[in-house]
Amino acid sequence: MPRLIILLIFILAIWYWWNTVKRLEPEQKRAFLWRSAFWAVLAVTVVLAVTGRMHWVGAAVAALLPLVSFLFKWGRRALPLMQILSRFKTSPSHFKTSSLSVSINFASKKMDGTVLTGEFSGKTLSELSSEELDSLATDLRENDRESYALLYAYRMRTGNSGQQAGGDFQNANFTGISEEEAYEVLGLELNASKEDVLKAHKRLMQRLHPDRGGSDYLAAKINAAKDKLV
Repeated sequence: MPRLIILLIFILAIWYWWNTVKRLEPEQKRAFLWRSAFWAVLAVTVVLAVTGRMHWVGAAVAALLPLVSFLFKWGRRALPLMQILSRFKTSPSHFKTSSLSVSINFASKKMDGTVLTGEFSGKTLSELSSEELDSLATDLRENDRESYALLYAYRMRTGNSGQQAGGDFQNANFTGISEEEAYEVLGLELNASKEDVLKAHKRLMQRLHPDRGGSDYLAAKINAAKDKLV
């Protein structure tokens, strides 16, 4: 008798399942069939484990199948959102002069650079002492005003501005900036869209404006990069 009841329940379940499948749209039907297959495997596994015909390890593995299905489905739905969010990820901005190459990584909130010429050529700014930075600043102030302004921006950003002024670059004109350099300043890939250029410019100005820990030089360079690409 119990077996007959179980058989009737099974037949009714199959009938209900089949009618549900027939009512679904093709796209919904595919997802429903996948779910049905997972739950069927789980049910069979549980029955086999309870009756002693399957080891509990196999049952535990099979029990994870619906979870894997859920994670896979969630991942597919979240992928478009992740792609949208990836457009807003922050890439390092690079500023290069004849004497310095400096990058700002907003993810790690660090700014560092490399000296390209002179006594400290090849060394990073972060490994130079305050006295060495002062010496470098004195040399650049006399021979390379733009590099001096970039060094000053670095020292302001890292809390070691020294005693010298950075110079007024608020109205500087960097019309000679190349497209490649403009993309590097904005932290963009080559041939980025106009929309991406405008978004990057706005983001950088919010972070590197003189009133927010930036400098006139950085702001002027960012504006020049935007003007070059737009």
